[in-house]
Amino acid sequence: MRHKTRAKVRSLLRTLNPEDYERFEKIRINDLGFGYDSFGLEIESAMAVFTVLQYFYDYWFRVDSFGVENVPAEGPALITPNHSGVIPIDGAMIAIDLVKKMNRPRLMRAVLYHSAGYIPFVGTFFYRSGQISGARRNFEEALQQGELVTAFPEGSTGAWKGYNDRYKLRPFNVGFMELSLIHRAPIVPTAVIGAEEQYPFMMNVRPLAKFFRVPNFPLSPLFPLLGPAGLLPLPTKYSIAYGEPFHFYRDYGPETVGKPETIRMLVGKVQERIEQMIAKGLKHRQGIFGLAGSGGPKALPGKILAKLIGDGTRAA
Repeated sequence: MRHKTRAKVRSLLRTLNPEDYERFEKIRINDLGFGYDSFGLEIESAMAVFTVLQYFYDYWFRVDSFGVENVPAEGPALITPNHSGVIPIDGAMIAIDLVKKMNRPRLMRAVLYHSAGYIPFVGTFFYRSGQISGARRNFEEALQQGELVTAFPEGSTGAWKGYNDRYKLRPFNVGFMELSLIHRAPIVPTAVIGAEEQYPFMMNVRPLAKFFRVPNFPLSPLFPLLGPAGLLPLPTKYSIAYGEPFHFYRDYGPETVGKPETIRMLVGKVQERIEQMIAKGLKHRQGIFGLAGSGGPKALPGKILAKLIGDGTRAA
């Protein structure tokens, strides 16, 4: 954006959302002098995306969160959530949550899949709103700059779990652990409840994915049966829990990167903690749509949605 355009965007957002605008203004970026940081983040673009997505946060997914005090207020840190839901809505809700809930708001920098950065316009949108390409060098540079980075240890396989495998974590990748030890970044284990059911994913139609030149083409009970309307995520109730940080670097130095068995052992501890947090969250939640505690869905659309995927509290 040009300088005048940025000023107009700020004025509009200040009018639409004055309370959260003030919180967002407290965030500082490593501006190179042109309104962007080295990854392409433009704070006005991030504000605009936040303003739109917060309505989904407040009214569609009705996000609750716990343990946000466990997220470091400054310095490099890694948030490591379970991943699900076909598209990265889970990451977006975490980002909104951190701005709204932290005493000192921080802008989360999510590590994207390489393929996302090459989709026309989509890549630019992600970069302007604060996300970074999944290249390891970018990952390292973000930590060196003291950023709060979110990495999904399951990788893309987590987002594409079948409905019957919901909340069953895929084996974690080890890259986040290596970078944590090298850059002395605490790891915040994070559990997201609700994203697994937003798209009841059944299968990936690979020929169509290849035809449309996209990584995956999902088939679900709603899409393509309902056409474009089937692309709208279900209004599942989100809960996000941030666990106490791991500080493995205090006992394991950078040389541990050369010890695969030790790295895998440490990664296993993080995965185990997140599995425990997920199990606890599923046990205490009030149904997939957050309606079970008040006697179940009352409106007809709610009843239909509950019948489609079951308004239960446990994964299959």
